[in-house]
Amino acid sequence: MAQNDRRARIVATRALSPSVRSLLLEVEHDALRPFSFVAGQWVNVYVPVRDTLEKRAYSIASGPASSQVELAVTHVPEGVVSPVLHDLEVGAEIGLDGPHGFFTRAGLAADVPLLFVGTGTGVCPLRSMLAELLADPAHPPVTLLFGARTERDILWREELEGWAARDPRFQLAVTLSRPDANWQGRRGYVQAHVAALARALGEPHVFICGLNRMVGEVRALCKSELGYDRKRIHSERYD
Repeated sequence: MAQNDRRARIVATRALSPSVRSLLLEVEHDALRPFSFVAGQWVNVYVPVRDTLEKRAYSIASGPASSQVELAVTHVPEGVVSPVLHDLEVGAEIGLDGPHGFFTRAGLAADVPLLFVGTGTGVCPLRSMLAELLADPAHPPVTLLFGARTERDILWREELEGWAARDPRFQLAVTLSRPDANWQGRRGYVQAHVAALARALGEPHVFICGLNRMVGEVRALCKSELGYDRKRIHSERYD
């Protein structure tokens, strides 16, 4: 297939949560066909399922400075592709094309504050942007509002908390929709916390990634409650 134009080899895997698995890929490239991407973009992944080559889109979770590509795959028990990807071992190869997408910081002034809003694996392109941003000590103020169900569902928790502890210009705000009694952080859906975090940043650009309902509600909130122009609101939907 013309679009299934690269091979990618799995070089590492790990569980990010009970249902999400990280795949670290070494993507085929050479001087004639270099592979690079902009933070926030996605790729199509191709895997053989029975007698069919199935395709699914996944956002790149790693920063563009890395020579490898990290994806996060949610296991959907009734799904066609995700169970296959969860079963693949190190050394396995998959097809890939891309990168694709315009959910990036391209065109923004370097000093614009940023509010990232992500739920579940919607944090993947935001993590890619953060990896790039935080490598520059002069980056603008940035807050990540990450919504998950439980503490076990906070993807890359140790890494994100480490970034926030080391960098005073980065704030991590996690909210849980199904916390246990010991949880001391924010509670509820991200929609309940967007306005306060946005106001604390001044006049940020807002990047939203997740399921359709959440994205639509946060976009509407930014327009109606905060009065933001649509050019300040950037979004990508997963369903």
